[in-house]
Amino acid sequence: NVKNIQRTVLMMGRSTEQIADVPCGNTVALVGIDQFLLKSGTLTTLEDAHNIADMKYSVSPVVKVAVKVKDGKELPKLVEGLKKLSKSDPLV
Repeated sequence: NVKNIQRTVLMMGRSTEQIADVPCGNTVALVGIDQFLLKSGTLTTLEDAHNIADMKYSVSPVVKVAVKVKDGKELPKLVEGLKKLSKSDPLV
């Protein structure tokens, strides 16, 4: 499947910078692909590329936190935020 990336953003601590290409060894955010990936994926332009295997983690959580909304009307926002957290962190 070919999907378009809206922006490539270089992650530098708390700041970000929009860039055209990514130097090797940098962590970037790809804007516009979150609806196509669940937790991880292999992005390439090569037809015969191999998928990178998911890493298997065998660790227990260090911190457990219970969250709840103060106002019931805010529940959809909390659920959406937890879904985004689950996508971005492989240990959640």
